[in-house]
Amino acid sequence: MTEDFEAPKEELTEVHCPNCSHKLYFIEIMTSIAFEKQILIQTYFCKNCLFKKNEVTQIERGEPVRESILIRNRDDLRVVVYRSPEARILIPEIGAEVDPGEISDGEVTTVEGIVTRIWERMYSAMFDFEGTPEQEVSAKKKMESIRKWEIFPFTLIIEDVSGLSRIQNSRTSIEKIDVGSV
Repeated sequence: MTEDFEAPKEELTEVHCPNCSHKLYFIEIMTSIAFEKQILIQTYFCKNCLFKKNEVTQIERGEPVRESILIRNRDDLRVVVYRSPEARILIPEIGAEVDPGEISDGEVTTVEGIVTRIWERMYSAMFDFEGTPEQEVSAKKKMESIRKWEIFPFTLIIEDVSGLSRIQNSRTSIEKIDVGSV
């Protein structure tokens, strides 16, 4: 059964568009979506230049969790992962830690997508590398082993204070954690 949906009403505000200075319109809607559960979506938009700014706020939360899975081979790279905006990702075997930022977005991706982005960040960081020559050689070897997928097995860990992240696999280990330990 489909629920009746009433479109949100737009309101003209006193806020001016950063592009063209016309007044912005505002829309707000509370809804539920997969993974994030109940959310509040707020949008400012300009009918003149089509500027748009969205803000999504999580309303519903779960208990803080740590999920982990041993990635054994290339087939496991296809495991689907939902990472909430508040989740931290760890791969201890390669020394990777991805902390949530102030403007982090949630994402649905795969283990391969996560590792690829970590490699891309490491590659970009090499241009500003300020370590000893030995540390640089070590970092480059680590990057090359990731690029060639010579890192199996490795552990993917997601620590999420919102409790909304998920590693979609029956082998995933889930434990509740203390917020202070994340």
